[in-house]
Amino acid sequence: MLKKSWLVAIIDAVLVNLCIVSVFSVRFSGSVPARNMVAYKNTFFYITAAFALVFYLQGLYDNDENDDGVAIIFKAISAVTFGTVSLMALTFVNRAFAFPRTVIAISYVVMIALFGIWHLFVHQRFLLSLPGRRLVVFGGSDRADHLEKCINNEGRRFKFIGAVPDGDTNALEELLGSGRAESVIIADDVPRSHELAFELFIKYPEVSFYLLPRVADIIVGARHQTVIGDAPLIALGRRAAVGRFFMVKRAMDFSASFLGLIILSPLFLLVALAIKLTSRGPVFYSQPRIGFHGRAFQIIKFRTMIENAEEPTGPTLSNESDPRVTPVGRILRRLKIDELPQMINVLRGEMSLVGPRPERPEFVQRFEEAYPAYTHRKQALPGITGLAQINGRYETDPSLKLKYDLIYIYNYRPRMDIAILYQTFQFVMRENI
Repeated sequence: MLKKSWLVAIIDAVLVNLCIVSVFSVRFSGSVPARNMVAYKNTFFYITAAFALVFYLQGLYDNDENDDGVAIIFKAISAVTFGTVSLMALTFVNRAFAFPRTVIAISYVVMIALFGIWHLFVHQRFLLSLPGRRLVVFGGSDRADHLEKCINNEGRRFKFIGAVPDGDTNALEELLGSGRAESVIIADDVPRSHELAFELFIKYPEVSFYLLPRVADIIVGARHQTVIGDAPLIALGRRAAVGRFFMVKRAMDFSASFLGLIILSPLFLLVALAIKLTSRGPVFYSQPRIGFHGRAFQIIKFRTMIENAEEPTGPTLSNESDPRVTPVGRILRRLKIDELPQMINVLRGEMSLVGPRPERPEFVQRFEEAYPAYTHRKQALPGITGLAQINGRYETDPSLKLKYDLIYIYNYRPRMDIAILYQTFQFVMRENI
């Protein structure tokens, strides 16, 4: 029952308010001044909403079986800290909501202890509710024997079903394809273990894959994410981090694009006139692109090429010296002004201000055949700008752009969008001044 996030969130809301009321009572020896009680009643809803949002964004409701006790405590400390900062900001905005500083300080300490213990308990209950996953070890006999002992000691989480010699990938894939194995540990003595793990992860997305890291992995910064027995493991296939922050990201996108379209409307008029006066064809250019979860949509941009540019060649990737680009279009591309109408796509919810570049269906199919991980880009809304756009060029190899996109998707935080938008502005200024 406790694994249900909504129930845990309700209990969290009750505990937050119970903690504040209790500290008030202790601080004033049971006789809380009327002014402070009025302040609390006026802020009850805002306090509850602020802490609920912060707890969600800090991942306290993720139910990630790879989290250990340290990760849970860190999430609880971060969540309580940001929640308390939100409470302090509220009291500074309106003095009628003012709380005594001692109440805020004591509540902060009490909540760290309370929520640390409470969420450790919740996480433990969640782990106990998980059925044992059938696990196979792929590696040399010595390493496999040791990992088997580790797995048997962790019988609650995993059920060891056998070991596959490191050279017999066909036998391993037979286990995975038949559904007899739900998890795989690839040992550090397997040649090309990283490449193999990645290939299998793409082919069998429903299977959990773990890598026993090599010393070199640790030196370059890889961190183990879970422990089985005494073996530190790296878990593949983390959930994309963008999803957790979807509401915050969508609110930022909508408000920024709405204001941007209003502020930039005079510029849009000047650009439209320039396009119309210098080349035949429409002002705007619409084209099908692949977006979130593979859904197609029509992207809107200022036209920068001659009319019907692809009639002789068919779909072709553009480059900086593309002869099809008009003189005005070349300026618009250099200043990135041609991208601005995509804010309409952002308002519609088809795009974000920041995200992977939206590609055409023909190119998506081609890239997914060449780079199987390319399909992971669909886990986020495509963006007007992004990590790949500010670090690459038109001619940058798609495999390199893909790495930037995956870094963004799997490590996303709202502050990344702000940083990337600022870097985009810097990039445009640097390239044109």
